[in-house]
Amino acid sequence: MAVGIGLIILLAIVQGLLEWLPVSSEGQVVLILNWFGDPTNAVAIALFLHLGTMLAVLVRFRKDFFLLFNIKSRKKEENEENAEVQTIEKEEESVEEEKFTESEKRKILWKFLLIATAGTAIIGVPLLLVIKFLLQEGDLYFANGRLASGDIITLIIGVFLIATGIFILVSKRKTAKKSLYEMKNWEMLIVGLAQGLAIIPGISRSGTTIGTMLIEGVNEEDSLRGSFLLSIPAIIGGNLLIIIIDLVQGEYSFAGIPWYGMILAVIISAVVGFATIELFLRLAKKVNFGWFCITIGALALVITLIIIILALTTTV
Repeated sequence: MAVGIGLIILLAIVQGLLEWLPVSSEGQVVLILNWFGDPTNAVAIALFLHLGTMLAVLVRFRKDFFLLFNIKSRKKEENEENAEVQTIEKEEESVEEEKFTESEKRKILWKFLLIATAGTAIIGVPLLLVIKFLLQEGDLYFANGRLASGDIITLIIGVFLIATGIFILVSKRKTAKKSLYEMKNWEMLIVGLAQGLAIIPGISRSGTTIGTMLIEGVNEEDSLRGSFLLSIPAIIGGNLLIIIIDLVQGEYSFAGIPWYGMILAVIISAVVGFATIELFLRLAKKVNFGWFCITIGALALVITLIIIILALTTTV
């Protein structure tokens, strides 16, 4: 079943608004598709919409990508010629980051992305395949009736939103001091494994990765940076995997979305995401979204259980 342009626009706006908050934007997209559309390709569509907010991340954290690829902007070159400006900038940097040269930072950042992305693939690829085929297989039939696959996923979302909320509440209590560049290899791997779990709708990718880094002792600013930088290879890899699966199955359209709808969705989620990223990143530092996740998860569980009970009573 194809997804209408109006619904795609709504989903793109939701993705652009919620990607920066630890509330599982993927979970919200899947919930909307289950209640107002067809959930069959929900995970694929949710991953695709992340391409727009990925572009916003690339622009917002461009300095980190300049560092990764050893690119220097004209402004930076001018500043390097000015010793006084450099002195002021160094005074504003954290004590931890001053321990490393730019070359060392580049190597550590690459190592972080490679190790953590490997961890994400180990967990995320099998989970993505399971969830995608669970939605495609359709409904679950038993003695007294039928349980729709979309309702199954919604129940899962509710449970994991509550779990995410509890995890956020716990991680916020940790005292974090070290920088991303001081992380050990095993800590990077754990962050990647945690991100892999976020393929399950309802588990917030940003909430899980940021929370994991906070628990490991990384400061909040670097936890945010590391989380969003790590999202880029995960988003690209997830979409490539979906495309490969569809081609193997003989599907030549992406989740039933026409090409112009795909372009429109990416543009809208990118624009909305870039327009709101600074506001929501500041908001995420001040507001504890743990209780928000728990509330949304509980509502999803209650509403879905009511729908299931009503459906079963009408079939008996």
